[in-house]
Amino acid sequence: MTRLAAVAFLPLCAARWSYLSAIPNGALVKGCDGSLWSGVGHTRAGGGGARNAFGNDFAAAGFTWTTGLCQKDSDGDGLSNGRELGDPDCVRTAGSAPRFNVGITHPGI
Repeated sequence: MTRLAAVAFLPLCAARWSYLSAIPNGALVKGCDGSLWSGVGHTRAGGGGARNAFGNDFAAAGFTWTTGLCQKDSDGDGLSNGRELGDPDCVRTAGSAPRFNVGITHPGI
């Protein structure tokens, strides 16, 4: 890969990491097998490709953590996205810590 190609790729990588930091405990989300799922909004654990239900809802919310997105149950498992991600009261703001960071579950699968 040339330097120019590598530099052109950096914003894409940064955008994905910025999405993880936009949601509470984004870097702590695990799949059903207990392994980390860095592509939280995608059907593949590593990200890219098709979005899961949470990814579609996150996109509809402008890729930001909103009260509506927090209160929604994207995957239909009976738990709000906020509960699954450690912000059950939907009060977390950008840059602040969520209420808890243990027992984080995936809001999209």
